[in-house]
Amino acid sequence: MALWVLLVWLAVGIFTGILTRIISKRVSSFGMIGDAILGGAGGVVGGYLVALTAIGSTLGGLIMTVASAIACAVLAVWSTKFITKP
Repeated sequence: MALWVLLVWLAVGIFTGILTRIISKRVSSFGMIGDAILGGAGGVVGGYLVALTAIGSTLGGLIMTVASAIACAVLAVWSTKFITKP
């Protein structure tokens, strides 16, 4: 796996984490930087899992792994509202 692929997943995850916070219009205890970190982690995990299972190679390669990175980043940021107190 190339380093640039990991960087793409990380960048997409960070962007998605920030965008999810803006769209949901909620204030989290982690702040925008925390949401960006959670989004980045979710993006890397999601992209890696799809690449690991080879689903990404059969359904569009980088496009499929980036779509999975977006979904996992949104899930990571969204799930924090159930973990933290309001």
